[in-house]
Amino acid sequence: MTLLISFLAGCVGNGNDSDSQPDDVGDNSNSDPGGSTSEPEISPNAITCPDGTTGTLEWRVVTCAEPKIFKTSDVSNETFNLTIEWYSIGAAEWGNYGPVEIYIIGEDVDAAKELEDFYCERHKDLDSNWNEEWDCANENYQIFTHYVDDGGAAISTFKRSYLEYDFMMMTMSAKYPSPEEDDYKPVTLHEYFHIFQHSHISDECSENSRDTCERDSKMGGKDKPWFAEGGAEFMAQSLYSTQDGVRDNYLRDVMKHKLEISQDDYNSQNVSLDQLEYSSQVNAYDVGAWFIAYLVHNEGVEVFLDGFYEELDELGFDAAFEKNFNKTKNEYLSEFDTFFQQHAEDVLMIIPEHSNNSEEG
Repeated sequence: MTLLISFLAGCVGNGNDSDSQPDDVGDNSNSDPGGSTSEPEISPNAITCPDGTTGTLEWRVVTCAEPKIFKTSDVSNETFNLTIEWYSIGAAEWGNYGPVEIYIIGEDVDAAKELEDFYCERHKDLDSNWNEEWDCANENYQIFTHYVDDGGAAISTFKRSYLEYDFMMMTMSAKYPSPEEDDYKPVTLHEYFHIFQHSHISDECSENSRDTCERDSKMGGKDKPWFAEGGAEFMAQSLYSTQDGVRDNYLRDVMKHKLEISQDDYNSQNVSLDQLEYSSQVNAYDVGAWFIAYLVHNEGVEVFLDGFYEELDELGFDAAFEKNFNKTKNEYLSEFDTFFQQHAEDVLMIIPEHSNNSEEG
């Protein structure tokens, strides 16, 4: 089965598939196009942009670089182009960060295994510190094959103390949601917002997952999805709601549904939102999305994106939160709990009615 390897090139929807073999794949950096010079390179991460200008490809820096995109051989060109389109919408809205590799997984397990093998060889070539024993797929560690049955999407960060090549991996599956479902689009935006979040954190984690990593704290707490997942979900749904062809009041309808399935459960228990886990009975994604909606409604989206996230890395989560939102995290959580105790219609008032249709002149 042939592995199809694809790249994002130029504007939205202009990706081209090729049948290049893995040996033809390199990193995103280019040689100095000006030829030899006695002066040293400005940056070891220097690249040439599609328009001929120069830029850099490094963590935390907005870049002109395009993500590397790979797919299993059973994934259609339509799914490939759809993923590019919505990834690019997110990057245009929140800043194009990298380095990013995108892997799109279909429904053929053998094709997924082939892509796992390619992924392993690719990173062994890119990074001499890549450890085949624990960084490549094995009987205890599936990278792509579990997406065949489980579906879903994820962002994995590879900013680790033992690696030389830093990158983020975005994995999208053709199952749950299917690319034929509209939900595939906001899910792609959701994952891109995680790229935005992680790109504002420079901390490296060790190879031992049991070690403390400051990256977890800056994302809102280890295995505590309230802020990271709530932020990605609300921001993705908000951006999607403004796109052409999306029905009127989409965001209000989505947030109303989240409210209906989470409000009573959350209000009837006594665990703080920031202490809920992925496995908790209460859906921390949905309540977290409502917390971010409440935060953005009070403070403005610019303070959230350009204030809090710009200062997060230097100050840490709690200090950046208090500086930008003028309350401690615990004070804001307490106020949110009071807000969330209101009647559903009163809670919904912070999500305005919205129409994408403009009046004809």
